[in-house]
Amino acid sequence: MIKYFNISNLSLLFIAISFFLVGLYSKSNWQQSRHSGDGLGYYIYLPSVLIHKDLGDFKNTSQALKKYVPNLPDLSEDIYGFRPTPIGKLADKYPIGVAILQSPFFLVGHLYATQTQNYDPDGFSRPYQVMCFFSTMFYVILGLWLLQKTLHQYYGPTVSALTITFLGLGTNLLFFTSVFTAMSHGYQFFAVCMLIYFTNKLYQSPNILRGVLMGISLGLIAIIRTQDLILGLIPLLWGISSIQNVKTRIRFISDHLKIFIFSVLAFMLAISIQLIYYKYISGQWFYFSYIGESFNWNKPKIINGLFDARNGWFLYTPLMLPVIVSLVLRTKHREVWILPLCLIFGLHVYISYSWWCWYYIAGLGSRPMVDIYPVLAFALAGLITWLFSKPKFVGIPAIILLVFLGAQNLRFSYQQFHGYIFSETNNWAYYQSMFLKIKPQKDDIIAFNTHDIQPDLAKLKLVDTLYQSDFEALKENVDSIIVYSGKYSINMENQDINITMMNLKDFNLQKEDWLKVSLDAYVDMDGFWFFNLPKFVLEFKEHDSSENIWKQSNPIALINNETNSIWFTGQPKKWERVTYFTKIPFSPDESSTIRILGFNPSKIKWNMDNLLIEVYKLN
Repeated sequence: MIKYFNISNLSLLFIAISFFLVGLYSKSNWQQSRHSGDGLGYYIYLPSVLIHKDLGDFKNTSQALKKYVPNLPDLSEDIYGFRPTPIGKLADKYPIGVAILQSPFFLVGHLYATQTQNYDPDGFSRPYQVMCFFSTMFYVILGLWLLQKTLHQYYGPTVSALTITFLGLGTNLLFFTSVFTAMSHGYQFFAVCMLIYFTNKLYQSPNILRGVLMGISLGLIAIIRTQDLILGLIPLLWGISSIQNVKTRIRFISDHLKIFIFSVLAFMLAISIQLIYYKYISGQWFYFSYIGESFNWNKPKIINGLFDARNGWFLYTPLMLPVIVSLVLRTKHREVWILPLCLIFGLHVYISYSWWCWYYIAGLGSRPMVDIYPVLAFALAGLITWLFSKPKFVGIPAIILLVFLGAQNLRFSYQQFHGYIFSETNNWAYYQSMFLKIKPQKDDIIAFNTHDIQPDLAKLKLVDTLYQSDFEALKENVDSIIVYSGKYSINMENQDINITMMNLKDFNLQKEDWLKVSLDAYVDMDGFWFFNLPKFVLEFKEHDSSENIWKQSNPIALINNETNSIWFTGQPKKWERVTYFTKIPFSPDESSTIRILGFNPSKIKWNMDNLLIEVYKLN
């Protein structure tokens, strides 16, 4: 009995319990996670095929879903990625692989719903949601177990246990396992772990079963996230570090050709499910279902994808920065994985950040990077082994640093779940302002809504007034009903409100000087999404040929924002004095200008009065 209580099993048990507890804590999220968005797209095959028999139009499935989402739009309107095909059917743009892995759990949920009669057996009631939540956790834990067994062979039990613990709790794999459970990344993580495990086993002791399972693994990868087919480099290059290794590999394949033929056939069998679906809904064996979406191969956003405040990988999964840096070290057994890892990492980064939506909404951090964590686990294990070989005064602080970086993932996950951050909309000012904090305070919310960290007032002095108006002499966009003081305020409801334009040459401004903006703000409505907040804009132009620089803010989001919430859109029908600072973006010359305007594409009804813009410099 005691043999089961080893560090490998205990670490896996600890991760599993952590996944479950985090999932239980965030159950309000995953209970409806397959009712909309990407989660619905991956999942809908199951109720459509197994219950409602309407694959190709989803009409019956939509009607069943409307019980839980009364305002569900017509799926043919392309709200959630369902698009008409050339033969008149409705295609689900999301690949079918996730649904295949979920299917055993779906059937258990269906059996429970039909037998107990406490829930409708419609594919969307609680039993289905609960079972599919557990499916994500099951596959990620199974993937970690396979990964740990492979790591154990090269790095021993302690390092492999630490590696999977860092991976499971110190990266955004946790978020996609226990919070956003309906996304594809937990399932893809499992498929890649499976591919590595059977590739490694095949080259050590070849047989047909291992070849078949290797082929199925790669096939699953292809029908979960097609762009991840580059992971086919793993079976091709695993263990290759020299030209001599290439010759040996070719000879190995030649000697075991039958195994590799079976592997290819298994791969083709796995992907045939997706191809049959494409043929059925489009009349074509190969069909691009992401119509209207594309890759920009000439202008990949690699720096943004890695370092931007909007879901930048290293900013929200900082543990991975030293892992990538460690690739230059001659760590233990790097000859096994270094070639496929480097090629896969480079290609994956290029492909992922060439996608039009490089910041990947609906998740925490850069979610496509989760797909290659099983490969990066070997670099992490190599780094930990290398640190263990160093003197304690080097190794111990370095391990503590890794723990600290991994702990940031727990902080970010907590914040994302509670809405203290929304990583796909974050900006640099808010990211920096919230550094090492849990809950935002007033200055943090100002940073979020103005894109500027607020300065220390004790270090500033007032030197000039840039602009001032009570709007009493205004002739356009006048409001005499909603007024803070005097007879008039300015109605900011139109999409574009041009207030004034000024030359900056007479104000002796320098880059990094501060403008203090003060205004009385009023909003006449609520219940709208914070993406639709109207903007108050200072538009700077350095010279005639330069691009405009917008320094924008969301003033009404600061009206009585007592909870310091980034989601708040202002208390309606209440005036409040809003004050914030913003930096001058350049040192103006003779032709530099500033335009003061409102930008309100959603035409939210709000008013402004008593605008004052003052110039401050450092003492």
